[in-house]
Amino acid sequence: LIPIRYLHLTYLFFHVHTLNIYFCPIYCLSFFFFFFLMIRRPPRSTLSSSSAASDVYKRQVLSVSADDSNKVFGITFRTPPSDSMGIPHILEHSVLCGSRLYPVKEPFVELLKGSLQTFLNAFTYPDRTCYPVASQNLQDYHNLVRVYLDAVFHPRALSDPAVLEQEGWHYSISDPKDDLKYKGVVFNEMKGVYSSPDSLMHRAMQQALFTQGAYSVDSGGDPLAIPELSFSQFQAFHEQFYHPGNARIFMYGDEDPASRLSLLHEFLSDFRKKDLADSTVSWHPAVDLSGLGPVVEPYPATEAQKEDHTVVLGWVLNHAEMTPKQSLTLGVLDHLLLGNSSSVLYKALTDSGIGKEVTGGGLSDELLHATYSVGLKGVPSERVGDVEKMVMDTLGQIAEDGLALSAIEASLNTIEFRLREFNTGNFPRGLSLMLASMREWIYGRDPVDGLSLIHI
Repeated sequence: LIPIRYLHLTYLFFHVHTLNIYFCPIYCLSFFFFFFLMIRRPPRSTLSSSSAASDVYKRQVLSVSADDSNKVFGITFRTPPSDSMGIPHILEHSVLCGSRLYPVKEPFVELLKGSLQTFLNAFTYPDRTCYPVASQNLQDYHNLVRVYLDAVFHPRALSDPAVLEQEGWHYSISDPKDDLKYKGVVFNEMKGVYSSPDSLMHRAMQQALFTQGAYSVDSGGDPLAIPELSFSQFQAFHEQFYHPGNARIFMYGDEDPASRLSLLHEFLSDFRKKDLADSTVSWHPAVDLSGLGPVVEPYPATEAQKEDHTVVLGWVLNHAEMTPKQSLTLGVLDHLLLGNSSSVLYKALTDSGIGKEVTGGGLSDELLHATYSVGLKGVPSERVGDVEKMVMDTLGQIAEDGLALSAIEASLNTIEFRLREFNTGNFPRGLSLMLASMREWIYGRDPVDGLSLIHI
């Protein structure tokens, strides 16, 4: 691991106007003919899967048959933003505010109250947006799929500016003597996010490591930038990305696979081929940032916290595709370093007395680039510089002396048991598979590679 930058967050009396961002834009697939290709199964798997590609768009649907009544559907679009106005996040909220076939104000809320869903949500990543649903009742499941497909392809928000004003931003004034204020669902949400020290640290770290491209901006929306979003820009983003040619569709469960394709055909057969904007997420060039010094990010704090700091070191781990073996190696190393309170780096940080709590999150490998971050919260001003030395000295000692064989065996056993058990709790099993496959699929790679480390 080579240090690139570390982020130094100071507690200051500073009022930050920020919004909580994470919204989900959607993209559709149009299928006129379906070609099935059998693809390999993960080892010891009870699943069978097939992919279906449209002759018009050459995109895929991953259809997974399993002896599981908790059926899952998800549609994911690549939605890399070019700015921090939060269009992906706002669009994710907005498409679920009524559509062509379901012209009610908030069908999402009605489904939460009245359906038999076991999962109903949407996720916005820095480079993609996912719309998943799940249900154990077949008729309810098909209804959820229809609502979501109509929502992402034919949302009322494209013809009604009031939806953008409600979900994104609008001017508000309660008294003629008061100044105009900004309000909006996403705007208010992001203000909360930008008032969180942990969220500010994560955002500042990502933008320090990635100085260009989708990862250098905030897909959720910066409260200072959200009011710059116009209705025409909002419409254009949907037109650009929410199309079958830019979609990845995942279906899982015990229903008839043929019925899945018939259901998709209802919504995708009306689309015709069009020239699509390039939504490919590109590799960020390797840049040596080690000599640039720390990035300092202020955030609000109480009087008692003003002498505390959070110091985090961050790395970009790859600038090219990793093999499954390399990905597994990173996972094992992360567990050895930070997996529990007795892990070598975690213990060194807590025993150092420099700070109050370990932070940073360790390995993050859901995006094109894997990153690693670690540090301490509650660091007094006079010890801020000690954090980097402590982390680098510990890593250097590990590199020189190696790790105890017993620790390596324990980590391997823990990870193997976790993979074999694949216990998702109340989280739908199929949704876990979908998110794992999307880590490869969204970047043009084989979606089954994302499942290669899941032994069922």
